[in-house]
Amino acid sequence: TPDFLRPAISTEFFIKTGLVLLGAEVLMSRLLALGLPGVFVAWLVTPVVLITTYWFGQKILKIKSKSLNMVISADMSVCGVSAAIATAAACKAKKEELSLSIGLSLGFTVIMMAVMPAVITAMGIDPILGGAWLGGTIDSTGAVAAAGAVLGDEALEVAATVKMIQNILIGVTAFCVAIYWVTFVERDPAGPKIGISEIWYRFPKFVLGFVSMSILFSILYSYMTNGPELINAMIGGSTKTLRGWFFCLAFVSIGLETNFRQLLPQLKGGKPLVLYVCGQSLNLILTLVVAYLMFKVVFADTVAP
Repeated sequence: TPDFLRPAISTEFFIKTGLVLLGAEVLMSRLLALGLPGVFVAWLVTPVVLITTYWFGQKILKIKSKSLNMVISADMSVCGVSAAIATAAACKAKKEELSLSIGLSLGFTVIMMAVMPAVITAMGIDPILGGAWLGGTIDSTGAVAAAGAVLGDEALEVAATVKMIQNILIGVTAFCVAIYWVTFVERDPAGPKIGISEIWYRFPKFVLGFVSMSILFSILYSYMTNGPELINAMIGGSTKTLRGWFFCLAFVSIGLETNFRQLLPQLKGGKPLVLYVCGQSLNLILTLVVAYLMFKVVFADTVAP
């Protein structure tokens, strides 16, 4: 590639811009409307699954690359591609590791998007509980909406809202991974102590753009005249489309830069696939249990049937 074209096809630029645009779709008013049940489903299960999956990969599967282990764990437990990208930046994962994680995520997302609505219907699970289960487990926001729509408008609203609440953890996860990587994984006991500046250097700054966009659009949504109509039109007609294009360009760039020969030792025995399947199985079970407790037991009186 000619040098003068390299800045224009920067993978990092496409990724960061797409994630900042994603922040516009996380509206605080909609999150508050679902209340504590949705928060518990998204914020209680996610860190438990992430930490457990990472531990399982290191202690049981003995995956050599800690960064590959972490990116797959974050991808599967938080919210798919977006979380994988932010986490990869925090732990300095290789592009090949990020590409593998994204491939696993997209493959299982397609399967779950098609199978889970049928399973929910066959089990007789009501739309609210089913929507919460979809939102907490399917990786992609778009796939969550598509699967929720199969079950009806009520399930779609709950599923999309739970997923948006979960999306907030992108920044939190990236920050925590940056701290863990700097203070434990890469720490040299014989070397100098690592200060806060190194954590700030490692932290993916585009997450701040994600948060800023979320706050800005939430304020406009709540306080502007015709705010909901205007913001919904902007999100539906502009930010989602642009985000989709930026992510598509990022995936193409990652593919062009990926050398799977460097990753072959990590693929031996199918350990990344086993890690994803085991982690997602835990995610499915735990999310359904917590969603049932939150929506049907603890907050049953405050959630519409």
